[in-house]
Amino acid sequence: MSDELSTALRELAAARATRPVLDGPGIRARAMRRRRRRRAAYALGGGGTAALVLLGLAVHLHPSGTTDQRPGIRPPAVTAPVSAVPSPSAATPVVGALDLSRHALTCGRRVLPVLAQSGRPLAATGPMRVVAKQNPRDLTFVLPSKSPVSVRVPYVVELRDRQDRPHYIGVFTPKLKALSDYAAKSEWIGLGAEDAAWFYARAHIGDTLAVTDDPAAR
Repeated sequence: MSDELSTALRELAAARATRPVLDGPGIRARAMRRRRRRRAAYALGGGGTAALVLLGLAVHLHPSGTTDQRPGIRPPAVTAPVSAVPSPSAATPVVGALDLSRHALTCGRRVLPVLAQSGRPLAATGPMRVVAKQNPRDLTFVLPSKSPVSVRVPYVVELRDRQDRPHYIGVFTPKLKALSDYAAKSEWIGLGAEDAAWFYARAHIGDTLAVTDDPAAR
């Protein structure tokens, strides 16, 4: 066999020869080296990408040291809270209306007949406001040429007019009927027992009672 042929056969055998088998420590060492290389590659690639993204955001948000705003768009201005102002509609509620010409006190859909009325005329007093309630209450009635008489009246509602003069609504008791024969004077309005109790329960301090008068209806 010639030298050239022997050399060719040895090279062919070396090329096809199986790589030497590594033992356990060698295999683990090679695997660790591969993991380190992969981690290094990921770290370099991810860090570079993150740096580029942050740089792009910085340029977009602050191209010249100012925040990015579209033309004509501004952040809303912060204003101090304004306390609610009560509307004119939130006025004192009107509990009813006293019609002097028809001798009736109307509350909602209920009409309470006025059985008796005495004292100064109410036509010029305007609306009246509920200021007190008492059941019963002693009211003083003035009699001509006699001493004042005190009468205990159930379900008394005290009202005040614009001149702050007192007026009273209560039950028209038999004793008051007897006093009316003597033209007793006191600013009060007499109702039936059931109507007076109903109005007493409905009226509240601060409510307003309107006063109307139509001379043509007398």
